[in-house]
Amino acid sequence: MKNRGPFILPIFRSGLFIVAGLLFAVLTNKSLVQASQWWSIICTVCNIITIVLLLIVCKIEGTTYKKLINYQKSEGNLNYIIGIVILMLLLGIGGMYGFGFMIYGYVPVIMIQPIPVWLAAINIILLPITIVFAELPLYFGYAVNRIEKMTGNKILSIGYPMFFYALQHSFIPLIYDWKYILFRFFSFVPLLFILGIIYYKKRKLVPLMIGHGILDLATGTQILMTSLYPAVFEMMQTMKK
Repeated sequence: MKNRGPFILPIFRSGLFIVAGLLFAVLTNKSLVQASQWWSIICTVCNIITIVLLLIVCKIEGTTYKKLINYQKSEGNLNYIIGIVILMLLLGIGGMYGFGFMIYGYVPVIMIQPIPVWLAAINIILLPITIVFAELPLYFGYAVNRIEKMTGNKILSIGYPMFFYALQHSFIPLIYDWKYILFRFFSFVPLLFILGIIYYKKRKLVPLMIGHGILDLATGTQILMTSLYPAVFEMMQTMKK
């Protein structure tokens, strides 16, 4: 597992979203487009599965989940954290808008579709918390460090995990539309490869977790807003035309 895990788990995460998306559509008798409304709930479930899997892998490999995060007091530097948060917001929003306009001519709003208000209210907390403890420890704390230790190859240790980190977003939500898949993938490429380089140099995971949590909190807030006021989402749909 020690030799295969760092290469398998990043692929597994993408496969998990594909299987979960298909399974949800089948069980609810919905099309993939209809099921996309529930992506944030599916994502939270996949995050929980990923966290449990990481705990199991750590036990098998004789390490701990805590060591993947490897928190140190020096990571608590407020200015550094603020800088990371701003960088992630700029690259995240910039990637989404840039590739949205390049591929579609507008920015798709599929990610903020309304769901039942009570679910949106719960998931505004669960989504950010589960995602930062699933994705960052997997792709950065586990895959980057393990691949570097195994191969000694800097490019591979950054490139491999970050490629699959970007790729997983192509299936959140799962839609058979090549434009959408490309839009989601390329939107995250600049952000993740720059974060991969930063992490490789600094080995500070907590600031990245905080930044990612803020991004997902913003997404959860938008979903709650459109769930409370569906007319807002309809207006956004109209504006893109």
